[in-house]
Amino acid sequence: MRLTELCRKNEFVQAEKELYDANVVHIETDGTAFRGIDDVMQKEVDFLKQLKSPPVTQVSEPLVAGNYFTIRLKMQCDHNQRGKIDLDELLVYKVADGKIIYLICYVG
Repeated sequence: MRLTELCRKNEFVQAEKELYDANVVHIETDGTAFRGIDDVMQKEVDFLKQLKSPPVTQVSEPLVAGNYFTIRLKMQCDHNQRGKIDLDELLVYKVADGKIIYLICYVG
């Protein structure tokens, strides 16, 4: 799957450019919503700029059901403001017309 391939290489912005719909909705673990590809990509760019070095990332194989799929994302990184971060998230995606239109993130 192209998404997991790009995420495993820490190419998150490229994944969004290629795979997300222009009107994508992204809900973060704290409930913050980002609407539209520009908002979503800016959030990603801002986060990545705050890292002292590339993150160590693990991405599971996807589990697919109809127009939905989920992956587990584990990431260890050193953030300029928040210090060391260990993320363990379940990401649930909805797809329509070959593009990701919705993403919600759950903390593990």
